[in-house]
Amino acid sequence: MSDPNSYTHELNLTKSLLIVTALQKKEDLRAIRYIRRHQGRLVWEPLARLMIDKQVWDYAIERQGYDPRLVFCHPDILLSRPATSLYYRALCGLSLKAARSYFGSVESLEAEKTGARLTKDKAFKMARGYNTFICSVVKNSTDWTLENGHRTILATLGITLDGKMRNRVGKIAEDRIRRLILNWLIEKDLVTAPRLSKEDLQTAEHIPRVYELRQGVTMRFGSDPDVEFTQNDQALAVIEIKGGIDPAGALERYGAATKSFQHAVDRSPRCRNFYLGAVYTSELHRRIKADRLVEKSFDVVEVLQSSEKRRQFFDELFHHVLRLV
Repeated sequence: MSDPNSYTHELNLTKSLLIVTALQKKEDLRAIRYIRRHQGRLVWEPLARLMIDKQVWDYAIERQGYDPRLVFCHPDILLSRPATSLYYRALCGLSLKAARSYFGSVESLEAEKTGARLTKDKAFKMARGYNTFICSVVKNSTDWTLENGHRTILATLGITLDGKMRNRVGKIAEDRIRRLILNWLIEKDLVTAPRLSKEDLQTAEHIPRVYELRQGVTMRFGSDPDVEFTQNDQALAVIEIKGGIDPAGALERYGAATKSFQHAVDRSPRCRNFYLGAVYTSELHRRIKADRLVEKSFDVVEVLQSSEKRRQFFDELFHHVLRLV
């Protein structure tokens, strides 16, 4: 059994909770109920107006006998209940990111958020877009069935969950590293304002974003960069925290961090950049060494779980760079 306090254990717990809660919401089944309950008369003809292929219509409706509402998207259904977008989007295998590139934001519509509004023009555009993909899927599949379509829905929802997990992973890593730094600073009595104790950090859901340290150094927690140390409006050090554990995204995460690093160096040439990542590939090591933007890089998991790695990290940051100890 993993150490209950370990970073990877927390990630696994988070992923498990996301999957279970998502399944409990039954968003796909809710969308299907909305579609089945639609009472208005739907005009499908001419099919081409809604980008429905005649051959696909004949196969799905005439031969298989499926309810056309469960195969093809009609703008009237979207206008009646915008949340049904989730069903049609997932039926044709479109991720939220892909749908956004075609129609703009659909998340608020599918989540039925207060204030989310769907215009007739957008509903028509979405219906035509979904039908284009659905027809392509049916036409290029061998013996496509609605049951297979529902499997596609579950797979697409899984992709959405994966995206949410990636975002949550980053937040977990950032929060842990920030609290780790604060604990160390409080222990060394280096925080002058606001006055906090270690107990405050353990019980607080949210911690302050700005801290005054000794020798006129200010520490800020943000999103770009994740942690910044300044003195007299000059950046002294920047930390980027990338807690993703998928090796395939290692270079992409580092690329995002370098934008923050470059901006900091442009403002303050003496700024020193620290990269904390959870995965290091051989290519990433080569990239870090070649671009010279990074003062030091550390493994997030090692810093969180090894007292020796923490000592090395704090020594580099607070002794060699910031000169606070």
